[in-house]
Amino acid sequence: MKYTLIALFGLLLAVSSANAADSKAAGGKGTEASKTLHWAGCGITKKAFMKELAAEYERIYGVHFELEGGGATKGIRRVKERSVEIGGSCRPKISGAPEERFVRMTPVAWDALVVMVNKDNPVSNISLRQVKELYEGKITNWKELGGTGRK
Repeated sequence: MKYTLIALFGLLLAVSSANAADSKAAGGKGTEASKTLHWAGCGITKKAFMKELAAEYERIYGVHFELEGGGATKGIRRVKERSVEIGGSCRPKISGAPEERFVRMTPVAWDALVVMVNKDNPVSNISLRQVKELYEGKITNWKELGGTGRK
């Protein structure tokens, strides 16, 4: 499994490295001479596996990663600003948000989500589509799911 993750990360790096040249021209930090790439994104991802993945990638390829947490939004928007070469996100782009337009996202892994609600919540049956719409911000009130009118 460890080798699969490294291979996937290598694929992500290859896709992002093509953008790194644009980033360098636009004042980005990553260059071939420095052999350092800058990653910003989801703090959970950073803590869960990015440190180990970055260390192994550096050991194999000699490319150092500077890792900066701060959230999925930061990862997406720092790439858009070209202040980092690679961003990590645990959510899709926000539809219609100009700060996130034109950022290409490449899924490299999936994480598990468990939906739990208080036992007193009257909503007892939510579809997978509705859960997705909750996380995307399309559903913003329990009333839309048959519950009370609360956000």
